[in-house]
Amino acid sequence: MKIMVSACLTGDNCKYNGGNNRTEKVLKLMEGNDVIPVCPEQMGGLPTPRVPSEICDGLVKSRDGRIVDREFREGAVKCLEIAKREQPDLIVLQSRSPSCGVNQRYDGTFSGTLTEGPGITAQLLMEGGFPLTDVEDLLVTERLILRKWNESDAENLYRYAKDPAVGPIAGWPPHQSVEESLDVIRNVFNGAEAYAICLKTDNKAIGAIELKLNGHTDMTNRDDECELGYWLGKPFWGQGFVSEAAREILRHAFEDIGMQKVWCGYYDGNFKSKRVQEKCGFHYQWTTEGLDVPLMHERRTGHVNLLTKEEWK
Repeated sequence: MKIMVSACLTGDNCKYNGGNNRTEKVLKLMEGNDVIPVCPEQMGGLPTPRVPSEICDGLVKSRDGRIVDREFREGAVKCLEIAKREQPDLIVLQSRSPSCGVNQRYDGTFSGTLTEGPGITAQLLMEGGFPLTDVEDLLVTERLILRKWNESDAENLYRYAKDPAVGPIAGWPPHQSVEESLDVIRNVFNGAEAYAICLKTDNKAIGAIELKLNGHTDMTNRDDECELGYWLGKPFWGQGFVSEAAREILRHAFEDIGMQKVWCGYYDGNFKSKRVQEKCGFHYQWTTEGLDVPLMHERRTGHVNLLTKEEWK
């Protein structure tokens, strides 16, 4: 698989202060893959180290008042040219950067205040049709990538979600079209902790996993608790992929986002889901009969399990 990545994440000392943002998950992601490191700011002609810059009123300015917009945009154009030539399967960029930030960036006041919106390079890559992943929205295991959903995943989602063996046992009907799958990506798989399960070899979505936070689950009303949900395309059953993804997202829940308890449930007869929860250390809590399954217009027996942070440790 071909990966374009902010060079600072690989350990390259190209950060504004002469350091780097080396992260173990990116190093793990790089193993066995073709890596294309880019630093738009250096590629635009800026030195390292350099005065930090932010976007202010549409222009990139350095903290000492100089306008460095041209250098940032030249670097962004060069990154886009590389992306068009190399056609990477995955692009991972550094968070909050005036160049590479995907979801947020600093607001131009040099006060540490964040604002919504991408950096210069990220914006240009998006306009060029390239799906981007913020490094903070990425989880990596030995065989899998867990990343946020993109609209370009709709065809792969439909390929597996249309199978009647997949959705109904989890409480939702098979997808009827790519358009329906696209709507699900936009309006269902848009939670703060909703991830596509992808093979590390090609970054194509083969399933879904999510931590449903307070306000999006009926299992808890606490901000330090959540519900785990998941499903996987049938061709990938029996290979331990869901257990592998679940173990990593549980680590993320307890270590990264401060969860104290994670709840998980399954409907009567879903033995595969039950087995995944047992492998991950969940313990039985209760059973509810006559549970409403609104998307399937029926009632079922549901079982609820729990894993606490202390048990996970």
